[in-house]
Formats: sequence, C-alpha cells, structure tokens
Amino acid sequence: MSSAAGKTIIAVASLMALVGCQSTAGSMTTAAPHTAGIDESGSASARAHAELEAEARALGTAQGVAAMAASVDKTGLSSIPLIVGVNASNAAYQARSDARMKAAEEEDLQATYRKYGMKPDGTPSGRPGPGSGPAN
Repeated sequence: MSSAAGKTIIAVASLMALVGCQSTAGSMTTAAPHTAGIDESGSASARAHAELEAEARALGTAQGVAAMAASVDKTGLSSIPLIVGVNASNAAYQARSDARMKAAEEEDLQATYRKYGMKPDGTPSGRPGPGSGPAN
C-alpha cells in the first residue's frame, strides 16, 4: 500500500470519527419549556439554530479533512468524488436544516398562540388573555 493511500485511509477514518462524535451532540440537548416567542432566547427556533450551526461546523470540518486527504493525491483524481460528495452533503444539510427550522418556527408559533389563549389556527378562543380586563 502506498503512503498516499495510507494517509487517505487514515484521513477518512478520522473524518468518520469526527463526524460521528459531533453529530450526536445535537440529539442530547434537553427540551426547555416552550414559553419564548420566535427568535427569543430559549425558543425552539433559537435551539434549532444553535444545533444547526454546530452541525454546519462539523460538516465543514469533515469536508476540510477530506480535502486535505485528497490533496495528497498527485494525480488529482481523488478530488472528483470529493466534489460530488461535498455537493451532495451540502444539499442534504440544506434540505434538513430548512425542514428543522420550519418545524421549530411552527412550534414557536403554537407556543405563542397558547400563551395568549388562542386556538391552534390563530383565531381567538374567547378566553381572556394575559393583561385583559375583567370579564363582565
């Protein structure tokens, strides 16, 4: 086995370990009560945004490690599958992050509706919300 192939194998193994370690951090977060509004600290949107930023850093690190491994190849042929893999992983990350942010925004919206005594569709429920005057 040539030293370039050995270095590539070591880099790929390191990449897998790095991605495996960093991708589990987002699933271990504990859920806080949903009393915050959209884009407030503690809201579902803020938590999802922080988790997605960490995943983006991990993905970028993994892509950097793979690029360093591909740079060892003097022929340049290893960069072709790297480019395809990077494009595919970026597209998958973007689709997944868009779906997670939309779900978090909907969760925040429903929390806001509950906070102000509204129905899940946003229409008034007839119950007085916080700060309302006394019922006659």
